[in-house]
Parts: sequence; structure tokens; C-alpha cells
Amino acid sequence: MITVDEDLIEHVLYLIDIRKGDNGRLTYILNMLQEDRPLYTSDKKYLESLIAMYVEPSKRKIKRQQSVEELKTELAQVKQRLERYEKRGYKKAIGRKSIFFFVTFFFGWHAIVPLLGYNLHYNQDINPYLFPLYQLNAVLPSQVTTIMAQLGISLEQIIVFVWSAMILTWIILGFVYLVKFMRSRYNPVLH
Repeated sequence: MITVDEDLIEHVLYLIDIRKGDNGRLTYILNMLQEDRPLYTSDKKYLESLIAMYVEPSKRKIKRQQSVEELKTELAQVKQRLERYEKRGYKKAIGRKSIFFFVTFFFGWHAIVPLLGYNLHYNQDINPYLFPLYQLNAVLPSQVTTIMAQLGISLEQIIVFVWSAMILTWIILGFVYLVKFMRSRYNPVLH
């Protein structure tokens, strides 16, 4: 049921503006509403039918347009945030991977010498420059070298072990990233 209020006056003004309905009758109804006089039943029904036919659909259309615009704005904001997170995460991962790659290469450079069977103790003149990790024997406290000797491990074995662990870590990381990539291609939710 229609009640006399500001919305009803706005509806009548809107109907007059869009030229829907009888202009003379709508002007009469507008005057009655502005003077707070009651409308006849036929005028109420006429106004209700015009509002249902023209005002409510246009309101829904405007609301849909507003909601579509709001959704577009929100989507653009989410897209910008996602791009920032992806860039930040990508940069962090690339930085960590490059450092890890350098350390792996560094240990690998040292690990290849014992694996090839060379003894660096005879070549002290090139050792400090090409293989700085082997200088730890000279720097480590005597207690540490004594404990290593008691356990039956050498610095060369530790370096080869660390390098092997890093290579294994690269294989595991590669497998994890491969699985993530495959899941992103076959899972529409992650896509």
C-alpha cells in the first residue's frame, strides 16, 4: 500500500520527468501529496501501477548498475593487491633461491675436489684462493678438530655431506614446485 511520504513525491516527480503516465493527472496527484491531502482510491491504484511498471524496474536497474560498478571497483582493488603480493612473494622467493644457489655452488666447488681424489694439503699455495672453506682447519679451535678426529670425520667429509644435503634440497624443492604448477593447471579453483 502506498503511504504519503517523501519517496512517493519523488516517484511522482520521476514519472513526470520520464513522461510516463498522464501528465495532468500526475501533476494533480503531486499537488495533493504536497498539500498532505488524501488521494482517491483510483488515483492510488493508478499511481501504484505506474510505480510498479516504471519506477521499481528503473530502481533495480540502477541498483544493478551500482552493484556492478562496485564489484568492478572491488575487483580492480583485489587485482592490485594480488599483483603486489605476487611481486613481493616472487622477489622474496627469487632472492632466497639465488642465495641458496650461490651457497650450493660454493659448497659444490669445494666438494668436487675430495670427490675427484685431490689432496689439497700438498697445494697450500692455491688452496687459500680457490678453496677458502678448507682454511677452516687452520681457524677451528683444536678442541673441534680433536672431536672431529675422534668421530672419524674430516672437514672434507663435512663439506661433501653439506653439499649433498643441498642438492637433495634442490630436488625436493623442484618436485614441490612441479606439483604446485601441475595442480594450478588442473584445478580450476586455483586457476
